[in-house]
Amino acid sequence: MSKFHNTVSRRDFMKVLGLTGAGLGAISATAPVFHDLDELLSSEQAKLNRSWYVKPRESGDYGVEIDWDVMKRRNQSRFSNWHMDITAKDYPGGPTAFNEAIPNGVEAVKKKTKELWPNLKTTIRDWSLDSSLLSVGVLSHYSLGLEMGLVNLMNPSRTPEELGMPKWEGTPEENLMMVRAVLSVVGMGPSVGAAELDDKNINFIWGHAPVSCEGLVPAERIIFDDSITEYYRTKSAPYELHIPSSHKYVIATNNMSADERLRRPMGGVFTGFPAGAEMISYSRVSLAKSFMEQFMHGIGYHAVHGYKLQAGNAWGICTGVGEHSRMGTVIMSPEYGALLRTHAVFYTDLPLAPTPAIDAGITKFCETCGICAEACPMGSISPRGVGQSWDNACGQDWADNWEEGGTQTMYNLPGYKGWRNNAFKCTVGSLSSCGAACKGSCPFNTIPDGSFMHSIVKATVATTPVFNSFFRNMEETMRYGYLDKEPSSWWNSPEEWNIYGTHPNLLKQ
Repeated sequence: MSKFHNTVSRRDFMKVLGLTGAGLGAISATAPVFHDLDELLSSEQAKLNRSWYVKPRESGDYGVEIDWDVMKRRNQSRFSNWHMDITAKDYPGGPTAFNEAIPNGVEAVKKKTKELWPNLKTTIRDWSLDSSLLSVGVLSHYSLGLEMGLVNLMNPSRTPEELGMPKWEGTPEENLMMVRAVLSVVGMGPSVGAAELDDKNINFIWGHAPVSCEGLVPAERIIFDDSITEYYRTKSAPYELHIPSSHKYVIATNNMSADERLRRPMGGVFTGFPAGAEMISYSRVSLAKSFMEQFMHGIGYHAVHGYKLQAGNAWGICTGVGEHSRMGTVIMSPEYGALLRTHAVFYTDLPLAPTPAIDAGITKFCETCGICAEACPMGSISPRGVGQSWDNACGQDWADNWEEGGTQTMYNLPGYKGWRNNAFKCTVGSLSSCGAACKGSCPFNTIPDGSFMHSIVKATVATTPVFNSFFRNMEETMRYGYLDKEPSSWWNSPEEWNIYGTHPNLLKQ
């Protein structure tokens, strides 16, 4: 993008967009006008430090068309993204075809890497960095904290009763701000959304959860129970997880990627696994989940969490953390683009003010863009020109869903009109070290640095989508998403050695 800054003046750029004179006035007219401080503080914009063009949607409008007659609490007991043997069994052609696809995927990743980085250089320290981050991430004991009850703490928090103090009593708005504050301490957010369960959004929670944590937690039926105040799970078949019905408030958030490593696409080529800089996210989320559980106990409330309990993206979309994107399995934030990583969702009895879904023009921009699809070496993302649909992108037949009496385990879900990722191809790509190239190439991955160009582009995308093709082509020419950085250059860039690998501007509330 530096080339663009050097060759196009601010005034010329405005002229290209038609944003001088009346054109600029048209956008300004859409900005909110507040008459006093009380009006400002009661506005949706006051709930997060967001730009004026990020508009709240009406209640029930998620920016994605949903068929609530089809959307239901799915039975995921035959699914697990932690066990490759399960994926191999369901892969088109079975385990033999799956095993044959892995070396083909490796070659596809190498080819795409060569295309993007003709002079790629790696060293033993590149390999060691990513593989070390991976080793303490998803494939270690740290990941146990992703599910309730698998971590025994030496010093659990003391309850108000034990301390002889009253429990916390705050308004739903105060409670939401408190939750944002405490989650920021353990690296979650910055965007934190909230919702209240109803007869529709409860369908984002699985009816039967899949196996998780390398088989330590079996497939369980999830039951909301009116007769209890704390969760429990059965220890033998039929396996069940009982959540108190009082836990009707939902907290949704994500942690941040190690952005400068992710911005060097194909980072995973060093390890033979997805980029370790991304996988460390699971360790950080497990810490945050255990922390939140303890904090809730300490103020007199409860929280239930589990990586396997829900469609995480659905909660991120309906609470305004991000918008639906072409990548399908990744939600997009107006502030952080595709740099959000592992989701964290909590069900609690702490009253929370709901946060609405948002419209920042991101989903609309994805209709025009398709750069993520071009970056994917596996072709698992719908290419430019393919719009949102009800179709199953995995080549499966909805009518053959085993829940409806068929034979196939669905690797995508019916009931919404949007983009879906081909999970089979994506899994092969992950095992072939694609390094989340789709996420790293997104044009929205701009650092909030006060840049005039970045701000005006995002504002224009949100309010005047007629310019989306222009911005998409500009991105392809300037290659901002790829940054033109060779991966090993990170070692000689001290300004990119950020805590947890995340640029500090991405952590501002």
